[in-house]
Amino acid sequence: MKKRILCTLTAMAMAAALLAGCGGSGDKKTEAAQEKTEAQSEASEAGADAVTEAVTEADKAGGDGNYTIAMITYSLAEEFGVDVIDGAQAKADELGVELVYMDPAGDMQKDISIMEDLISQGVDAICIAPVDADAIEPYIDQARAAGIVVVNWDIETDAEVDAKVLDNNAGGGAMDADYLVEKMGKEGKVLIVSDLESVTSTWERILGFQDRLKEIAPDVEIVEQLSSGTRDTHRTTVENMLQAHTDITAIFCPDGDRTLGAYVACEANERQDVLIVGYDATPEQKEIMKKDGPDCNMIAVVDLHPKSLGSVSLETAYKILQGETVEPVQQIEISLMTAEAVANGEYE
Repeated sequence: MKKRILCTLTAMAMAAALLAGCGGSGDKKTEAAQEKTEAQSEASEAGADAVTEAVTEADKAGGDGNYTIAMITYSLAEEFGVDVIDGAQAKADELGVELVYMDPAGDMQKDISIMEDLISQGVDAICIAPVDADAIEPYIDQARAAGIVVVNWDIETDAEVDAKVLDNNAGGGAMDADYLVEKMGKEGKVLIVSDLESVTSTWERILGFQDRLKEIAPDVEIVEQLSSGTRDTHRTTVENMLQAHTDITAIFCPDGDRTLGAYVACEANERQDVLIVGYDATPEQKEIMKKDGPDCNMIAVVDLHPKSLGSVSLETAYKILQGETVEPVQQIEISLMTAEAVANGEYE
């Protein structure tokens, strides 16, 4: 019998998350997302033990036939992760399943602990974007050996899973490169604010950007700097690079926090002449483009449509549980949000 487990990270954190509106309407996103992210951050600090603090009476009674599907993001400190959860919650409400979500906060050890606890609790399915695509493999194997459906989304792992829901990461990087060269020209120096290779989604975006840039503008010089951590970390990284390389003309960032960190760094150092292309198309990025207008130096960001990513991932897990056949790999459509389009009211 399938179990119906309503686990919380902590009792208070889960209550706060639910009150913050983790459902999928998305219309009150800004305030709700902030409250929800704060609740999840507090919960993640409590450690992975909090995942097992509450089990519902339904589980104790043997369940009522509904499914419990867990969603593990890379981090809920980013708007991208919050939007993924919103999309997953909307689909869960539609299908009548329980969604539980955990925040490893970009910490590989927390990611592993969460997986271990979910396996011991016997959830029906896990949808995961792993912090480390290699380190998570044996725990995905354990989950599937326990009869748990595993859907890998966004950050691809080589582990055997039941299905994958991915973005065209290399294509998005190439999309950024095309638009940058259109605006910058075929000469200049581009800083890549890079990530660890184990974070396969951002790594593929970087490779896609590099390959296209070398193809269409071989005279452009590329400098690369690893930056791991929060938005403030990325801001410091970019500020240091702007001082070390005063001739930087553009910056590529493979995710939302790096993009926003680069934007703040350029603004603080009065380097709005430096063009930024990046990722995530968050509401915050869109507001910046509206405020700065068509001359905003954050000229374009790839829109991964995270709510669709969450919705499709959860629905894929549900279909597998129902015995339906699904595509082994599904690609989520991406698009490019530009400052010009936002300023002209052409991007919704």
